[in-house]
Amino acid sequence: MEIVVHPAAASALTVNQTAVWLKVKCATPGDNFNVAEAVDIVGEIDLAQFLAAMQKVADESESARLRLLDTEDGPRQIVEQHFGGELPYLDFSRDRDPEAAAEAWMRADYSRAIDLIRGRPWLSALLRTGRDRYIWYRRSHRILPDGSEHGRMARHLAAAYSALGRHHPLPAAAPSPSIAQLLQDENAYRESEHYIADRNYWTGRLHDAPAPLSLSLQRHFNGDALLRQTACFPAAGVQALQSIAHKLDISLPQLLIAVTVAFLYRASGVTDMLIGVAAGTADALPLRLALNAELSFEELMRDIGRQIRQIALHQSYPCEELRHDLRKLSGQRELFSTVIKAESNHCDLRFGNHPARLRQLCDGSAEDLAITLCERGAGRDLEIIFDANPAIHSAQMLAEHQRRLLTFLAAATHSPTQKINQLELADATGRKHLPASAEDADHPIADSRLATLIEQQLARKEPAIALRFEGESSPSRAAEDSRS
Repeated sequence: MEIVVHPAAASALTVNQTAVWLKVKCATPGDNFNVAEAVDIVGEIDLAQFLAAMQKVADESESARLRLLDTEDGPRQIVEQHFGGELPYLDFSRDRDPEAAAEAWMRADYSRAIDLIRGRPWLSALLRTGRDRYIWYRRSHRILPDGSEHGRMARHLAAAYSALGRHHPLPAAAPSPSIAQLLQDENAYRESEHYIADRNYWTGRLHDAPAPLSLSLQRHFNGDALLRQTACFPAAGVQALQSIAHKLDISLPQLLIAVTVAFLYRASGVTDMLIGVAAGTADALPLRLALNAELSFEELMRDIGRQIRQIALHQSYPCEELRHDLRKLSGQRELFSTVIKAESNHCDLRFGNHPARLRQLCDGSAEDLAITLCERGAGRDLEIIFDANPAIHSAQMLAEHQRRLLTFLAAATHSPTQKINQLELADATGRKHLPASAEDADHPIADSRLATLIEQQLARKEPAIALRFEGESSPSRAAEDSRS
C-alpha cells in the first residue's frame, strides 16, 4: 500500500475498523471482506430519475464518501464533501441470458479484493436485464461503519426515487452516527464504568470457555472462496413460529437462533457450546450455552431469549479486545467460528409503483460456518443461507445439515414442548406436523406433514413455487402439466 501524508482533516479509525484493517493486511488470497446486496425491481423505471436518486443517497452516506489513507502514523480516514466516484449503469438486456450475465457481473465484483487505498470500498450500480426488469446493486467493504446494515440504504433509495417521481421534497436519510460521533462515543465509553463492567462480564463468562464449536469433521478443498447454499422454510411454518415466539415473549430471531442451536447440539453432541450470534446487533457476539438432552425446544427458546438480551447489554465491548483478554487468561485465540445470524426485516420496497425484492448476495468470507435466517414478512418463506469455508466443509455435508435444520424448524412448529433429543436426526423430510397457520400452532392437524404441504402446493392450479433448496426451484403441478 502506498504511504501518503494524511490531511489534517483525516481522523483515526474506530476499534472495529482497525481490526478489519489488520485482517486485510494479513489476508490470504481467498479472504473476502465484501458485503453485497441486490434489489430486483419489476417495472419500467425513469433512468435519469433513478441515477439522480443514487447520487443523492451516495452524497448523504459517509460510508460512500469515505476514503482510507495509509500514513506514517498508521491508517487514517477522511470523508469527502461529495461522492466523487462512479455510479455505473449497465444494460444486459440484449445478452443471450441477461439475468445470468448480470449475476455474473455482480459475483465478479463482490468476489474481488478491494484496494482500500487506490480503490473505493463502496459501490452502487444499476443493472438492466429486460424492458421492465432492473437490479440495484450495492457493495460495501466491512471496514465501512455501515457495511453490514442490510436494507437500510435500499429503503432510502426507494424513498428518494419515489419522491422524485411525485415531485415531492427528497426525504432525509435515516439518522446514522457520523464517524466523528462514533469516535467520540468510543473514547467516552473507554473512560466510563460501563467499559470495566463489560470487560468483567465477558472475561468472567468466557475465561474457561471451550473451543469454538465446529461441525467440520475433515478437511476439503474445492478452490472456491466461499461455499453457499440456500433453502427456504414454508411461510405457513414461519407463521406458526411467530405465534410461539409471541407466547414466549421473545423475538422471532431469538426463537430461530434457539432452534438452530438445538440442531447444532444434536449434530455435534457438544454440551458446553460456544458460538457467535447476531440478532438485533450489528456484529456477532459470543454466546456460551449449557445444553443437555432433557431440554425442550421451549426451554431452550426461553433461555436463549434471556441470554441474548443479557449479552446485548454488553455489546459495546470490542471483540478484538476480548480476544486479547482471553489470550492472556486462557491462551484461546478465537471467540467463535460457527455463527448464527437471524434477521426479521419486513421491508416492503417500492420504487414508485413498482414492487421490488431485497436479497443478500455476499456477507464476506466464512471462517468456518455462518447460518443466516432471513424472515421478510408479508407471508414469505424463511430464507436459510449456509455460508461455509470450503477448506473444511463439503457441499454434500452442507446440504445434509441444511435438510436437518429444516426438520428441526418443522418440529418446533408442531411441538415446542418436545425434548430436543426426541427428534429423529436422520429424518431429512420434515415428517413432523407443520401447522397451516398461526392459529393451528398448538393443535396438530390432519395430514399436515411438511412433505404433504409441499405436495399440496404442487397440486394447486395457479403457477407457484412449491419448494426452493440449494438455489433450485420446484414448480407447481400446474406448471409441470403445462409443459407436458
